[in-house]
Amino acid sequence: MPLTLTPIDHEDLCHGWRWEIADETDLARKVAMVALGQYRHVAQILAGVDKKPMPTRSEAAAAAIERLTVPAGQDAWHRDGWVFQTISWIAALRSEVGVVARAPHAIPAHKGFDGMQLRLDTKGKSVTAIVIFEDKATDSPRATVREDVWGGVKALERGERMPELIQETTTILEAQQRHFPDLEVDEAIETILWDEVRHYRVSISTSDTHAKDKARKRLFRGFDLVAPGDPKRRRADTMHFDDLRSWMNTFCAQARAELKAWGDDV
Repeated sequence: MPLTLTPIDHEDLCHGWRWEIADETDLARKVAMVALGQYRHVAQILAGVDKKPMPTRSEAAAAAIERLTVPAGQDAWHRDGWVFQTISWIAALRSEVGVVARAPHAIPAHKGFDGMQLRLDTKGKSVTAIVIFEDKATDSPRATVREDVWGGVKALERGERMPELIQETTTILEAQQRHFPDLEVDEAIETILWDEVRHYRVSISTSDTHAKDKARKRLFRGFDLVAPGDPKRRRADTMHFDDLRSWMNTFCAQARAELKAWGDDV
């Protein structure tokens, strides 16, 4: 598997995982597959289903390469944010079972929720939790958490963006009905209106400043105030980079090389 996930418990503040790259080439290959739109293929591989490589047309490979390339004169933040969201999606599939995950964004800088998961009961008939992702690739993690992430969580706690949340959840549930025919979609939609069922998963890039557990805990200070209640509602994941932008450039070059090889094989 491309990532190693180490569980971290910050007591009543939050819980979560520290992500570490176990196989960078494999991770680049999977991000390249998602860039091609083959996220379902990646999910099946991560689930342990032995899948043969999917065919790749040269035109599709070219479009995916463009997605992983920063246009001349533009900032890399949009591309890097999309890559980090995709890695977050891969980590989410690795860290939990019995959940239904929304497909990763196809477009960098998409304005919707960074990601979503639904936890179902053991019979697959009802939703026990909706997990809303906040994924941030940043050089200023604490400022981003304090000034950006907490504001988004507080808005959701106030009930803002509820129509968008209901629509996204409905789409996921309707897609799952063929796997779980007894799933009560309308009942599940009513469930997400309850605060305690809305959970939050904050995933953020860090540097040496927040490498140790105590510093990591300080990074998420205030999580229990913006999303009060059971600590299970508050998940906090981190991925360490010595130099985020330099790593992203090298990593995306690896992913583009994979895509070019696939396109050349057509």
